[in-house]
Amino acid sequence: MASNSMQTPAMIQVIPHELWVSLESNDSTMMKAVRASHAPDGRKVDVKPMLRIIDNILLRAAPAIVEGTYEDKGLLDEEIFSRSDVDAKLKTLASIIKKVSSELFSHNNLILSGTFKANSNVNQTIIPYGMDCKCTCSGGRDVHATIMMLLDTLSNYSWDAKVVLTVAAFIVNYGHEFLLFTSSEANNSALAQSLAFLKQLRDITDHAKFSKAKIDAITKLIKGIMAVTKYIVELRNLPPESLATDEAPMSNAMAYIPKAAYWTMLSVVICASYIASLSRSEETTELLDLSRLASEGSKILVILKSYKTIYKEYEDEKCKTAYWDLVQTFSSTHSDNMTVLKTVLVAKDGKQHLVGHASKRIHIEELREKHVFLLASGLDISKEEIDILVKLYQEAKSKGEVQYEVVWIPVVEKTVSWDQEIQQKFEEILAMMPWYAMPEPSKIKAEVFKYIKNEWRFENKMIFVPLDRQGKVGSLNALDMLLIRGNKAFSSLYNEKVESIWEAQQAWTLELLLGGIDNNFSLVLDWTKQGTIVCLYGGEDIEWIREFTKATKDAVKNISSGTRFELVYVGKNKAIKEVENIIKIIDEENLSRYWNDLSSIWFFWTRLESMLYLKMQQCKNLKNDRIMQEVTTLLSYDDSDRGWALFCKGSSEMALAQGDVALKSIKEFSERKDGDLFRALSNYIKKSQKIQRCSRIILSGDRQEIPSKKLSSDGCECSMEKCFVYRCCADK
Repeated sequence: MASNSMQTPAMIQVIPHELWVSLESNDSTMMKAVRASHAPDGRKVDVKPMLRIIDNILLRAAPAIVEGTYEDKGLLDEEIFSRSDVDAKLKTLASIIKKVSSELFSHNNLILSGTFKANSNVNQTIIPYGMDCKCTCSGGRDVHATIMMLLDTLSNYSWDAKVVLTVAAFIVNYGHEFLLFTSSEANNSALAQSLAFLKQLRDITDHAKFSKAKIDAITKLIKGIMAVTKYIVELRNLPPESLATDEAPMSNAMAYIPKAAYWTMLSVVICASYIASLSRSEETTELLDLSRLASEGSKILVILKSYKTIYKEYEDEKCKTAYWDLVQTFSSTHSDNMTVLKTVLVAKDGKQHLVGHASKRIHIEELREKHVFLLASGLDISKEEIDILVKLYQEAKSKGEVQYEVVWIPVVEKTVSWDQEIQQKFEEILAMMPWYAMPEPSKIKAEVFKYIKNEWRFENKMIFVPLDRQGKVGSLNALDMLLIRGNKAFSSLYNEKVESIWEAQQAWTLELLLGGIDNNFSLVLDWTKQGTIVCLYGGEDIEWIREFTKATKDAVKNISSGTRFELVYVGKNKAIKEVENIIKIIDEENLSRYWNDLSSIWFFWTRLESMLYLKMQQCKNLKNDRIMQEVTTLLSYDDSDRGWALFCKGSSEMALAQGDVALKSIKEFSERKDGDLFRALSNYIKKSQKIQRCSRIILSGDRQEIPSKKLSSDGCECSMEKCFVYRCCADK
């Protein structure tokens, strides 16, 4: 195997003085030529997946390069490699990356072994690709000519795509070389020596130690390359209307990007050259060039960061006037709802239509003088949430007692790029909805986005904002009110007093607990009307569930044949995945009945939280409120390590117990064989509640309106202390 030991010619200054002078001026002949090479043809390239892959490579080859470069430092998701859309995007770019790779230094071809072959006029001399860029390699092309060739190859691409494709080509060709030397530096000599043996680069460890100053300088420069690349991509991915403006500061920022791109490509060419020459001693001019390039990159980075900051301030200032106009619009009286709806729903480009599934469209005018709900949510809205809203919507349509329309406003942070993956997610969600949505959520006006977050207190949890026929906003608690009372709550939505929803419901009954539109709820209510004793139970401790259901079945054998008993599992709050697994076990082992529709389980627990929130806002003595006490107790039992059970007889007789108490009460009944099952269980539970038991409630953290109330639960005289709990996953 031939050795690649290098006979390096004498080095001369790689980056000439004239280039430095031209780089410092925006109006130099060189920069004019750079701008003139740009001839975009409208093709769109999503560079972010490629940037993440580059990031991932560098994270493993040289972690110091990536550290601190990205605000989102997360490792590359393995799923990205299995995503068909990403794979298709990268396939279309593979050929251009290869072309850029081959042109980094040579007009002709780049030999994979790490050498250039000169043209026939240079006697076919094998020239190392690490030699000086002003040598006769490739017909005598210098570093600027190389960059202009790259710009010509990439002329049809946007500036951010030019930069990312060049960096990708650099990583593809020279990443393994850099890994070879940095691995040795990281004391991973086994890897370095193995690679060196295969590449026939002898004594690499000694060379790497000898070139440590150059390795450090290259690492610093590559870190700068990645940082500048990130900001170029961020600026180029700002809203299209911002990029197209001729107004400062964005026009200045867009004019500066070509200079930043040129610096990035220059740095890539120089880094590639010097990485190839790491196995020989460094020249003073090399370290000076690397240091000066890094310094210039720092200046460029500061300017790009300032443009991003200025853009934010500029947009905030523009939004300020429009925002207060929007506030004024909502606080004014109108003859119909069109003024409000058009202010909110008309996109930045002036389009006045809404889109439904299967590409159906309607004009906003079709909502004139109708009651409209604005559903604001992220793209993480769950199927269970949508299912319940659909049931409410379809019930209103079928019964005709109250008619309203719904418009979905997908709220996505402006920092999120609206790519193919997000568009697909948007379409999947819209397909589950029988109503309409804003067609291009990325074009929601900034002032509308700000108003939804500030005035309607939107964070992560969906909100359901009612507008009457004149565009007047109803209660921001509308969703909670509808979940509790269904469409019957409609008349209360525009009543300023929260207490109005409770006027028709003062007592704690099974109808309140299971009211609404769910078929599973209705079945349980029908059983109790027929005299059946019903036990609703929940939790995620499968061993307790097995023991409790067995003990209950044994106890039921002792009651009279005329008394019917039903046992129903209703899950656990915020634990859908765990509940799914438990339901499978309950079904396989025939432990009890269960609600097989997860929407019913979500609805059951969400309604309880809605009751709690609305009661907390009444600002009354909550300790004497029976409904509040029962809801608080049930939610606190759900957050215990064991399960819980609620025994129901008729509409108003209910006995709620923590898991261990419920199990002991049912076992005691079996031992004593008392005649009246419900009375025996109820008496035992009341007796056990005299023993102090402390408890807790974990509420959704995306509720801004949670007041500082003192809550208490059954079995403890102390008030609950309000505190914060941070969890990495809510579905636990």
